[in-house]
Amino acid sequence: MSRMLRQYLETQADQVETVLVTHRTPGRITGGTVGPRLIRFRLDPAPQTRLSAVRGLSEDLAVALKVPSLRIERTNEGIILEFPNPEPRAVTLVNLWPEVEPLPTTTALLGLTDDGAPLLARLSAPEVAHVLVAGTTGSGKTALLRTMAVSLALANRPTDLRLLCLDPKGRAFRALEGAPHLTRPPVVAISEAIETLQSLLRLMEVRDQQGVNHPRIVVFIDEVADLVLQGDERAASERAASGRNQPTSIETLLTRLAQRGREAGIHLVAATQRPSAAVLSGVLRANFPLRLVGKVVSAEDARVAAGRGQTDAHLLSGRGDFLAIGGSAAPIRFQVAYIGEQEAQQELAKQQHTERTSGR
Repeated sequence: MSRMLRQYLETQADQVETVLVTHRTPGRITGGTVGPRLIRFRLDPAPQTRLSAVRGLSEDLAVALKVPSLRIERTNEGIILEFPNPEPRAVTLVNLWPEVEPLPTTTALLGLTDDGAPLLARLSAPEVAHVLVAGTTGSGKTALLRTMAVSLALANRPTDLRLLCLDPKGRAFRALEGAPHLTRPPVVAISEAIETLQSLLRLMEVRDQQGVNHPRIVVFIDEVADLVLQGDERAASERAASGRNQPTSIETLLTRLAQRGREAGIHLVAATQRPSAAVLSGVLRANFPLRLVGKVVSAEDARVAAGRGQTDAHLLSGRGDFLAIGGSAAPIRFQVAYIGEQEAQQELAKQQHTERTSGR
């Protein structure tokens, strides 16, 4: 921590306490954390100070601290005041990688939490299994998918883990082209996506019969809502042309994979702007135990994306600022560990060279 930042923190703590005393809601700043983009103060209120009174002073506190926004929440640690770090630092996969490798099998790196700890997601764990990523354009969904996929490829041999990418827009997974972990090049065409999912279902059934789950297969889907809608349109067109019953929908295929895939070693990581019931059924959404939610438009969108209320995902700053939400645990805020396309290709090529020269 720089001397300037330390002085800044001391001054801001004094400002908070002054505002509270002035409004007869005294309290003391007793600690906190400095994250890559956010500072969190822990407030110990006086016995007579009510949480509602502190929350009512959020605007006055933001003005006193000279920050664009200030978030107040109650946690097991007490009352937390959260505001932007004046010295934000970039969080990158390359810089973070030496701190986490070697990763456990089928474990993806997500980013860095507010308290400076790397955040991981072990897909083979029942509490994770499948991951739903939500957020508006610019929230960092695609960057998060790329980070997860690249970290899985770097940490696992192709014989142990395979990647399958469905990409209706054809832009999300270009960094993985040529990677030995890919079962096939990223799938763009809707007809190929349907065939791919049907093949996965057949494989799942065979694995169930044989009692095997190796190698693990992680299916990355960018803009899953678009994929479902395109599939519905194609099915409706085929039904109108042939006069026969509508073929199995993409949503049905995904639901079956989400319900039974984990035991067969198949995991879904799907991203969408808004997982609304109008596009993705409640049954499908319920089979994603882990939600990674970036900035959304409204509190209602935050509730839909997170699967529960009061996460304040609509107050996130975007550009990789995310919440990890699973089970009944409190949401974990983190910054995505960014890696660009070219840099990802270089790291994957470096890994392949290392494995060839070492004889792995």
